[in-house]
Formats: sequence, C-alpha cells, structure tokens
Amino acid sequence: MFVPQAPHVVTPTFALTVPMIVIASVVVVSVLAWLIKPLKYAFIMSPYLVVHRFQVHRMLTAGWLHADVSHLLFNLLTLYFFGDQVVKAIGPERFILLYVSAVVIAHVPTTIRHRNNPKYGSLGASGAVAAVIFSAILLYPGLKLSLLFLPIPIPGYLYGLGYLAYSAYSSYRAKDGVNHDAHFAGAIYGALLTYVLEPTRVARTLSSFF
Repeated sequence: MFVPQAPHVVTPTFALTVPMIVIASVVVVSVLAWLIKPLKYAFIMSPYLVVHRFQVHRMLTAGWLHADVSHLLFNLLTLYFFGDQVVKAIGPERFILLYVSAVVIAHVPTTIRHRNNPKYGSLGASGAVAAVIFSAILLYPGLKLSLLFLPIPIPGYLYGLGYLAYSAYSSYRAKDGVNHDAHFAGAIYGALLTYVLEPTRVARTLSSFF
C-alpha cells in the first residue's frame, strides 16, 4: 500500500485553515458515530438504500464516518499534509467544492456496483482525500512523497500512477474489504476537476512529466 507522509513543498501550520475546519468536522462526526450507533447507521454508505430507498444523503454523510481511530488518523493526516497546498493554489472556496463533491462522486462506482446488495456498507473520507492528493500532484510539478516502505522520496506523478494501478487491481480482486472503487474514482475526479479549475497550471505540470 502507498502511504503518503508529507509533500516536500511547504510545512503546514496549525492555523485554523479550511482543511483544518474540514478535519475538525470529520473528527466530531466520526467520534459521535462511534458513541451513537443510530447515527452511524443513518450516515453510512449503503448503495442498496441509495438506489432502492432514495437515501442519497448517504453518498455525502459516509465521508464523515470512519471505522476506527487508525482509519481516521490515516485519512486526516494525509489531508492535513496536502490540504493547505491545494488551498494555496486554488483558493478555499474551490477547495471546499473539490472536497465535498469528491466525497459524493467517489461513491458513484460503489453505488452502481453494489446497488442490489443490502448487506454492503462503506464509510470513510478516502475518496475525497485521494482527490486532494491528485490535485496537489497536478498543481505542484516538483512534488515528492515519502512512503513508509521506501527510504527516499518519489515524484508525485509516479506515486499517482502506482496508486491508480494498485486501486484498480485491488478493486478487481475485491478481497480486503476496502472500498478501492472510491479511491480510484476520487483520484480521477480530483485530477479532472483540478484541470477544469486550473487548466494552464495543470498543463504546465503535465508537460514537465514528459
């Protein structure tokens, strides 16, 4: 698994930034859902209920739930490292657009794939976090990432290609209980929306890769 630690661009601060507000909201809702089980059941992503009961809110609310502390910390630390960099490039309003819409879009493949399975459920912000990571990769051509199992940083675009390949392969195997469809869809959506928002900057980044 690819595990991002920090982009070698700018060290983020603890100022009350837009990503920090998002992080705080996810922490609050996740903890409440751990304590109040009906809240978890009302918010969790259920493709069956989305399609057959029209409970479309679940495609959004599931992004504010997490299975446990490690799941929460991994997603939010990744968002912390990358979020401020994306905000600096596209602005806070467009960052909110990117993040919130990515939560929903990342669940579309899952909804289609498991629409007739009433036992399937999914939760977590991983799809939106993947969108933020890929946005950062396209906005900063010199971005490098440190991975837990590699001693040296690797270029962002290599990480991106590896992430997509891993997500696609893992989705095909579907053996680990992780919603890799959401990871893949969030990453692709984040890249596409970033191009729509900053076409010149993304084109410049892409040209530097080749």
